[in-house]
Amino acid sequence: MPFQTPGTTYSERAQAALDALEGAEDSVVIVGHSLATGYAPLVAAQKPDSRLVYLCPAPIGPFGSVDAPMRAMRAGFSLPADRPDGTSVWDPEVAIATIYPRLPAQEARMLADRLLPGGRHSDRYPLDAPPPVPTLLVYARHDEFFDPAWSRWVAEDAGLRAIELDTGHFPMIEDPDALARVLVAALT
Repeated sequence: MPFQTPGTTYSERAQAALDALEGAEDSVVIVGHSLATGYAPLVAAQKPDSRLVYLCPAPIGPFGSVDAPMRAMRAGFSLPADRPDGTSVWDPEVAIATIYPRLPAQEARMLADRLLPGGRHSDRYPLDAPPPVPTLLVYARHDEFFDPAWSRWVAEDAGLRAIELDTGHFPMIEDPDALARVLVAALT
C-alpha cells in the first residue's frame, strides 16, 4: 500500500491489496494491522465472502472517530514529526527503543533499517458502516503503541469479539505461532 505517498486516498491505498487479491477465491481472511485497520474494511467490502481481522488496530478508519473514555495511544508514546514533504519516518535508533523493544537486537535492527516514510491520507473515510463480514479484533497486551484498554473498549463498542495476545505491537514477528493459532481457531 502506498503509505509513503502523502495525499493518496483511502481507496488508492486499498487498491494495491485488491489488485493482489485479483483472481483469489472469494473466501479470504483480510488482516489489517495497525494503520492498515483503516484499509482492510475497504478490501473486505469488495470481497463479500471474506473475513476481517483488525490486528493491533490504530485509531484510523472505522476507529478514527470513536469517543472512547481513554486515550488510544500509550502514555508517553509519540509518533515522529512530519517532514516538509508531508511524510514522517522513524529514526532507526528511536524505532529500536520505542517500537521494537521486545524483539531480539538483530531483528529489531533489521526492521528499523527497513522502515519507510509514511504520509497521511487525503480524504474522509469512505465507509459509513463496516462491511457485513465476520470480524474479529486481536490486540496485544504489551502493545507499545496503543493502550489495550482502548482496544478492548473499541471492540466492545463495535460489537466485536476481542482476543488478547501476550505480545507487543508486532505479534506476527514476536510470536507468529500464537497469532496463527488464534487466527485459525477464531476463523475456521
